[in-house]
Amino acid sequence: MDDVLRIAVQWLHVLAGVLWIGGGYYVIFVQLPALASMPMPARGPALLALGPRQVRYILRTAELTIATGVGNLLLSGRARQLEDVLGSRWALVMAAGIVLALVLYGLARGMTKPLVERLLAVAPQAAAGDAAAAAQVPVLRARIQRLGIIQLVIGTVILLAMVTARFS
Repeated sequence: MDDVLRIAVQWLHVLAGVLWIGGGYYVIFVQLPALASMPMPARGPALLALGPRQVRYILRTAELTIATGVGNLLLSGRARQLEDVLGSRWALVMAAGIVLALVLYGLARGMTKPLVERLLAVAPQAAAGDAAAAAQVPVLRARIQRLGIIQLVIGTVILLAMVTARFS
């Protein structure tokens, strides 16, 4: 029964990780360019519909990935190996992956979410003709995109670390 639980938690961890990092790729390479190509009057309603939902999705999948990662670590019986991080390649890449996952989650919660919320606040004003708000929109969009690319790089490193750990 322990093996079934461990396999189920590991499967859920991998699925959540793919959804988390894959969701970031989707936002950066599909959703943001699509929104940028829309006429300004259509962007506001689209942003209001997509922005909060996307932020919640990324945060919840990140939380599920981290929680199941902890569960997976405990159920695998290898958690004590992290006491000597330099003792094995597995411990080193696992520690790096854990730290990077927490950094990535912190970036999403502490920086991306507030930027998206600010964009959602100024976008309707920009659509209504407010020049100051309209000037903020491309700046906010560029910051969100730049931060998203940083997060994708970190996410890709995490994935490489987890694959390395899996085969160590």
